[in-house]
Amino acid sequence: MRFYLSISRAQLAAAVFVALVSHGILSNAQLADDESKIHVVNVDVYYESLCSDSMRWITRQLVPWYLEFRRHINVTLIPYGKATRHRESETGPWQFSCQHGPNECLGNKAQACGIHAIQSSEAAENHQRLMINLIGCAMFASGGGRNPVTAVQQCTEEVEFITTKTRKLIDDCIASPLADDLLAANGDKTDAMQSPLRFVYSKENQDEALSNFPKLICRHLTKKDDRPSACEDENPEN
Repeated sequence: MRFYLSISRAQLAAAVFVALVSHGILSNAQLADDESKIHVVNVDVYYESLCSDSMRWITRQLVPWYLEFRRHINVTLIPYGKATRHRESETGPWQFSCQHGPNECLGNKAQACGIHAIQSSEAAENHQRLMINLIGCAMFASGGGRNPVTAVQQCTEEVEFITTKTRKLIDDCIASPLADDLLAANGDKTDAMQSPLRFVYSKENQDEALSNFPKLICRHLTKKDDRPSACEDENPEN
């Protein structure tokens, strides 16, 4: 069963949108250092590169808790949010309009390029860690006033273990039509979630995702012997 954590349309203009997917299982072949199969919660994050709530959630909830929960969550990052897109013909260039202006569209493209390049050229077991570290760094830098495109490019130098090949792929992508295609694909994913994005099922769950992400994940890890140590606290929080 799939369930969504959302908020009202009025609030969404300045918020990150988080969706959880019911438990999957990662096998020993996928996690070679694990002695047994573990439950994993898929976390889809729909966000915007210059949204203050997106920055806050990624830098204060996702990044700080990632190491603790890395074996129990599978994170997909979709930078797009409340953007719109169109083109004059099937082969014409994409035109985007973003919630927080043209720089946000450029930032969304740069982050999409970063995610794509990591998935294309880095070892599969490193994808999630590198993507979260890169996007977390970029969101923190953008929140400090750095240009969102420059933030991605500079963060590729700051995030440990991102290879020279990946850095070049990111730079090449940002300067090419591929960036537009990736952002348009993220728009398709966002629209497929719900169009327009608005209140769906549980504002309470969405609020918990935004304010106490570890507690929400812990509630959906049913095998206690698999649960991270943070789940043993009655109210894990930052």
